[in-house]
Amino acid sequence: MDVLLRDDLKFTVTDVRRNVLLPFHVDKAYDRLVVLLHYGPKAISDPAIIMPQIEECVRLYFPAGYQLTEEDMKEYDQLFNFVTLSVDCDGEYVGCAHRHPPEQKIVISESGSSWGFAPHAASPGDWRVVLHVQAVVDGTVDCHIAVCGLERGETDDLLPSI
Repeated sequence: MDVLLRDDLKFTVTDVRRNVLLPFHVDKAYDRLVVLLHYGPKAISDPAIIMPQIEECVRLYFPAGYQLTEEDMKEYDQLFNFVTLSVDCDGEYVGCAHRHPPEQKIVISESGSSWGFAPHAASPGDWRVVLHVQAVVDGTVDCHIAVCGLERGETDDLLPSI
């Protein structure tokens, strides 16, 4: 197993709607590439932080004068940080993971890739992971990413922890 990319990033509210390009080069063919992503914290539940944001969304997206009921407020006890990713190779789109879990493992291989990704050979070339910062509620979101090339017969227990 070879670690082809490893990075630790921090995102704040100013990074929302930012796309972070993480290029890496693959020198040889692999059986598969595995992309590992972890970010956190995922959920923010402090009412002092989330209530002003909910009130602003109601002001922007609901009819004028709309008021949330106490029952409505029970549905909004948390807001979530959200980072997604996409992958391309030599300028060709391979796929994206627009998923909410803060820990993800994406597999890319010619014989079959994770949901959202086309089957694609883990071939030599210029690859790129793009992190899409969808939401940062407050403070800092720590994000860790690694891309590993695995040979046939190598198991996932070789993957690094991120």
